[in-house]
Amino acid sequence: MFHQLGLGVNYFYPWLTILPIIWLMKLTHSLALGYMLFLILFNTISGVIVYYSMKPIYKDNLKSLTFSILYLFLFYRGLDLYRRADIGEFIAMTFMVVVFSALYQLIMGKKKAWISLSLGMALIIYSHLLSAIITVIMCCLMLVLTWNYEKNWKFTIVELSKGIGATCLLSLGFLFPYLQQMKFGINPPATGNLPKLALSVTNLVNNSLNNSWGDSLYTVPSLGIICLIFLMIGIVKAKTTKFEKTIYLLGIISVILSTKLFPWNLFQKHFALLQFPWRFLETASIFLLMYGVSATLSSKSFLKSIGLIICSIMFFYFSANSIENTVKASDQASRQNITSILAYDTADYVPQKAVNHHSINEHQFFNEKNEKMKLAHTETSTRSVINLHSYKGSVINTPILYYKGEKAIIDGKELPIKESSRGTIEILNVPQNGKIEITSQYTKFARTGQIISVISLLGLMVLIIRNYFKTKSY
Repeated sequence: MFHQLGLGVNYFYPWLTILPIIWLMKLTHSLALGYMLFLILFNTISGVIVYYSMKPIYKDNLKSLTFSILYLFLFYRGLDLYRRADIGEFIAMTFMVVVFSALYQLIMGKKKAWISLSLGMALIIYSHLLSAIITVIMCCLMLVLTWNYEKNWKFTIVELSKGIGATCLLSLGFLFPYLQQMKFGINPPATGNLPKLALSVTNLVNNSLNNSWGDSLYTVPSLGIICLIFLMIGIVKAKTTKFEKTIYLLGIISVILSTKLFPWNLFQKHFALLQFPWRFLETASIFLLMYGVSATLSSKSFLKSIGLIICSIMFFYFSANSIENTVKASDQASRQNITSILAYDTADYVPQKAVNHHSINEHQFFNEKNEKMKLAHTETSTRSVINLHSYKGSVINTPILYYKGEKAIIDGKELPIKESSRGTIEILNVPQNGKIEITSQYTKFARTGQIISVISLLGLMVLIIRNYFKTKSY
């Protein structure tokens, strides 16, 4: 993967919530079957999670059930999954529902809502960092939009502080290693031209009406027909509850942020890592769905609910079918092209010194005199092994990228290493013969963050169980 250069993917991309995919792939001995099983399991779990997240707000089983089913067939989820293969963002969307629901309940005075808020936010961080940033932005906007609601601000601030503190403690397992590595000259991920990539209102509406995710070459981001209809209903509907008004405004703001209506040129410098402004369509979709179910259904709207669900499933199917029909046989993964697919080339999160060094991708070794060396070597998913036979130097400049926590070991003895001039591992005091194994592990600082997160999670679980038996309401 990634030319087998030791790219520190796990330091910079959250992996906790996608770990079940790996387990299922190993269990089934199949990439495809393991992935499909994960989708079935996660969608089932997501349906349950969003149902119980919305039930305290809707206070209606039919509305909550309808929302959970419509959520599973939400247009933007399909775009993430089938067109973009952005599994991190796909997973994070489920926990966004948890966070937005918990925050609204906290604002309205519900005790212990900070627990759901912190768990949901931490799981977003462990799924997709950009989604976490977007979620924080929308949470801040929710607080602003509800500032004049009748509530106990002291209670809100105290409970929110608990949620923020718990989120930080739960997230240190990822944040500590991420921040430690970024501190030492790591190249940031690719940025985007936000004003250029923002959608025009015309394109957004047309794309939503077409209800298409695009084809095998191009992504077509939009709200989809269902959420577009809910957006239109909000424009003409006069009577709204506090919840509907707040959620609808957040949906509208999210839509504006995804388009050229927002002056992205003023924020290009600070938000370029967002890459695509239309990422805000994920929160727009969630908010508009929350609003639409609340505004159009009642406890007796069984037939209307069934109609909405059938339409949503049909639209979802047509979108999936249309993109499947555009994929050429030559573009499909097979035994013949899987190697080239996995050999993905990227400069994201590589040491800055390593950028544009083609000798690294070519797996070239150098000695202390900067002369090219031919050394026998093998790579696995967890280590790189260099075989030495009468080596005549004392230094090896390897093509393996340098990160904190890496080690070079020969015969149980650790050799000193440092970062080379091209951002790779340079091994010192190299013997003439033997096998050098290069491995990577979390540093003591990173492990400390993980330990704190585990202890915090255990403490939170104890609190949840205690509250459950104390009040029988959690």
